[in-house]
Amino acid sequence: MLFGTINDFPTYGNLFGYSIKRKRACPIYEDNTNWVRLEQGKKNVFLGHRRFLPSKHRYRGWRKAFNGRVEECRAPE
Repeated sequence: MLFGTINDFPTYGNLFGYSIKRKRACPIYEDNTNWVRLEQGKKNVFLGHRRFLPSKHRYRGWRKAFNGRVEECRAPE
């Protein structure tokens, strides 16, 4: 019986059989994971971390430093 572990995502995938290399790499938010496929590098990049900031935070409005868009999404439940 496994009571508890502290590990990274590759180990999480090995222990529990969860694939961490798909579009839904986060096992908690699954369908609410924001991702973009890079054209040149052919890799998935996970974005949308600014949605966890307060709605009036100054980083939500910064376009140039992030993905070129203002973050207007709310954090998932």
